[in-house]
Amino acid sequence: MQFIKAAVLCFISVLMVSVSKAEEPVLDFYTHKVQPIFDNRCLACHSCFNAPCQLNLQSFEGFQRGANKLNVYNGTRTKSVDPTRMWVDAHSENEWRKKGFFEVNTSKKPEENLFLSFLKIRLAEPNIAIQKQVADSQVCSSSMKDLRAAFKDSSQLGMPYGLPPLDSAEMNILESWIQKGAPGPTEETRKLVNKNPVEIQKQIDEWEKFLNDKEPSHQLVSRYIYEHLFLAHLYFPEHSNQFFKLVRSKTVCQKGVEEIATRRPNDDPRTKNFYYCLRKFPGTIVEKTHIPYEWSREKLERYKKIFWAKEWKVQSLPGYEPGVAENPFIAFKDIPVRARYQFLLEDAQYQVNTFIKGPVCNGSMAVNSIQEQFYVFFLAPESDNMVLSEEYDQKAQALLMLPGVWGSEVEIPDTPVLYKKLVEHRENYRKLRTEWQRKIRPEGYSLQDIWNGDETNPNAVLTVFRHDDNAVVSRGAIGDLSKTVFVLDFPLLERLVYNLVVNFDVFGNVSHQYLTRLYMDMIRMEAEELFLMFLPPEQRLEYRRAWYQGLLTQMKMTYVFPTVGIAEPTAVRFSEEVNTKKQMIEKILFFRLNEKVRGSLDTINWKRLKVPDSLGKQWKVVGLNKELRKISSVRASEKTPFARYFPELSLLKVTTKDGDLRVFSLIHNKEHENISWVLGESLRMAPQEDSLTIREGYWGSYPNMIFDIKEKDLKNFVARVGTIKSEQDYQSLISSFGVRRTQANFWGHYDELNSHYRRTDPVNFGYLDLTRYELK
Repeated sequence: MQFIKAAVLCFISVLMVSVSKAEEPVLDFYTHKVQPIFDNRCLACHSCFNAPCQLNLQSFEGFQRGANKLNVYNGTRTKSVDPTRMWVDAHSENEWRKKGFFEVNTSKKPEENLFLSFLKIRLAEPNIAIQKQVADSQVCSSSMKDLRAAFKDSSQLGMPYGLPPLDSAEMNILESWIQKGAPGPTEETRKLVNKNPVEIQKQIDEWEKFLNDKEPSHQLVSRYIYEHLFLAHLYFPEHSNQFFKLVRSKTVCQKGVEEIATRRPNDDPRTKNFYYCLRKFPGTIVEKTHIPYEWSREKLERYKKIFWAKEWKVQSLPGYEPGVAENPFIAFKDIPVRARYQFLLEDAQYQVNTFIKGPVCNGSMAVNSIQEQFYVFFLAPESDNMVLSEEYDQKAQALLMLPGVWGSEVEIPDTPVLYKKLVEHRENYRKLRTEWQRKIRPEGYSLQDIWNGDETNPNAVLTVFRHDDNAVVSRGAIGDLSKTVFVLDFPLLERLVYNLVVNFDVFGNVSHQYLTRLYMDMIRMEAEELFLMFLPPEQRLEYRRAWYQGLLTQMKMTYVFPTVGIAEPTAVRFSEEVNTKKQMIEKILFFRLNEKVRGSLDTINWKRLKVPDSLGKQWKVVGLNKELRKISSVRASEKTPFARYFPELSLLKVTTKDGDLRVFSLIHNKEHENISWVLGESLRMAPQEDSLTIREGYWGSYPNMIFDIKEKDLKNFVARVGTIKSEQDYQSLISSFGVRRTQANFWGHYDELNSHYRRTDPVNFGYLDLTRYELK
């Protein structure tokens, strides 16, 4: 009887499972089996513009597109090249072939298939060491003949490059797929993937209706929103794992989006009627290009309140001609300045992320013009000259010209003349700013002139971390007292966005890229100068000299950035005549910003910053933080040089006593004597000032090393770090706790990190990149 009962229950269970599975969407072989292999084993290198040979495997379209020998990051090209953006610049195999891409799926026979052959090379020689990082070792074989010839000279070419090979199950899946002709997602799958939940579709319809309103002020605001959010991965809180892109379409949104492919978002769409539409992001999300931005009904109402807080009219809609489109102060002059600045401030982390993470996933031309770690604060809207005076606004507009006005193809002989013109305009603007500051604020800036996030917004203080040629932005003051500090007002923040994002073309020629980098240098100095205006006049020059050391650098500063308004007073009162930078930051963090805006206190890293007694109850250094604090923010002097030996970014996996996983980023902050020059950065380092900042979570896209420890071993790990005084000591630490790229279980660690990242921070999650992982 019991047997019969059990059998019936078993039958019912099987039936229920069958019904349940019948209700689930059935995914095709590619989507269910192949793309997950690409995601977990290939995207670590093959995504964005820095993908070797431009082979991008974020989607089937990338595999179908194939590869190209053109290096997007060619900082020496004298002529601009045609853009090759996935999902934008071409939409079929034939179109990509015309742009110079060659197929990697060369045969149904596995032994003659170019793509599979790269994988098999690694499988045949899994232990062969690589000598160069991905960026320095690209061999773009376009045929089996080329590959065989290249393999004779370099057997390290196997994929995944310098990492453990795919296992037999993964290889069997790919071989089977290739033998079937490498079919992509079925039409049913595409429809399923592109179908939005009802609640999301309703909101999309509402946003598109708002953005495509033909009333002139709506048209101008929509253009402004688009030019600032074209990089955003937009999402709705009801389904925060689905992301959308805001694009300009030739067709009405409801009839299917036909994106207008222009080099820049402020280029002429060359059609009288176009529409702003939301298009679902068509590929797998990778961390290095992921800049999420939340939209909702509440956000839509907030936009309406910001932009139409008071009545205003459009005198005439701006065109896209040079001198207008590239200068947002002219193009959008009819939108109240307060509205534009408030829009930027309320999502400042996103706005700063656009030019820190960038549209190009690798920003050496811009990123090497900033410090490794620094705080960012903002001038309050009611204290901004442009907000306060319409006359000032009108006088400043033309002076705030940007190098983008000369396009992507700048004649090389013209570069010095154009640079001189930029400097002259910027210096005239600085003089105008100082003149009006005397009028509007004769007593100088006070603490109240720093934006306090309207007492609720945590975007009021940000920290930028630079990792070689890429960077990330965090809310809050993270890490110990930074060497330099930014204060951004509206003209500074807007110019940063337009110089480095909207006007910048990674496919442009060397002069376009060079002028963009030089102008970023100017903006950085202005942002630092604005912070110094809060300090006593007699100390400003002292800080400036400390930030820009070296005879040649001082000579450059005299020419490019002479002292202007350095004697203007400050309304801030300091208790001591020394360490005024430190005092000012403490005043902002602990007296100007409340807890909700400031965020949690950085109990791991703050050592020079002094937390006031009134906040003592919040200052609790406990658990893992207490141990990690021993090696954070320690200067790399002769006695404690350990920070010098760490790479840009390490991820520390700590398995707790309870079996949970916690992940910390170990960030190497490299100090500089100055960052005033495009080339020769290694000659201007100050390694004795290096330090580690330690922060829980994933604060970088390109980990260079993974450390894996148990909680009980943390004390030993920290002690070992503290004793490192040579490269040999550091390698010994890796042998004990590190995960080398050739270890058989490497992919298990990588998978665990991606899984943990997705689970603990789903909105910000994107697959991590391994192109910079340590070679040894």
